[in-house]
Amino acid sequence: MNEVVFLIIVLSAYILPVVIVLNNKRTQGHEKNGWLFGIIIFSWLGLFLYFLIVPKHGHKKKKKK
Repeated sequence: MNEVVFLIIVLSAYILPVVIVLNNKRTQGHEKNGWLFGIIIFSWLGLFLYFLIVPKHGHKKKKKK
């Protein structure tokens, strides 16, 4: 039984970064796909880099002249 609980905890820790990026509004489109790919491969390191590199308030729309 302990092995099952341990497996659930490990899988949850691996899936949590993916869920965080999917629900975050800081990126969109193919940029989000790239971050998801990196996070699936590198898990928590990818999530740490995501929060360091991506702007805090997301993309700003350019004003038309």
